Amino acid sequence: MQGVSRKLGLAGVLVGMLVLTTPGTALAHARLVKSSPESGADLTPAPAKVELWFSELLDGNFDNIGVYAAADVGSSARTNLAMDEAKVDDKDRTHLTIAVKPLPPGEYFVEWRVLSLDGHTATGRFKFKVHAAS
Repeated sequence: MQGVSRKLGLAGVLVGMLVLTTPGTALAHARLVKSSPESGADLTPAPAKVELWFSELLDGNFDNIGVYAAADVGSSARTNLAMDEAKVDDKDRTHLTIAVKPLPPGEYFVEWRVLSLDGHTATGRFKFKVHAAS
């Protein structure tokens, strides 16, 4: 009986070590929680900036947002209509913003790539439309 108790005790120690050394949810990839403009939005007037909120804290050094005319998305010569570099909000490190050049009426794609503080990258894309003012 003493041998069985010793084996159970050793098994308990091993399980405890496994639990302590197994990564938890900190290794999750950042996922887009909210955006402005929203995915699929029909807008008048065009947005002056794109704002994205994520489920994880962002690194701030390797984050990028691109805004492209839908007609150019498949082209290697597409023009990024975002200005400057994407900025992580110092007060909310899940919030990423970039200014956008004036957008004429049309359909646009927002493409993003972020690096969360846990070292994982995530990418995504959504579209929105800009309509002419009446």
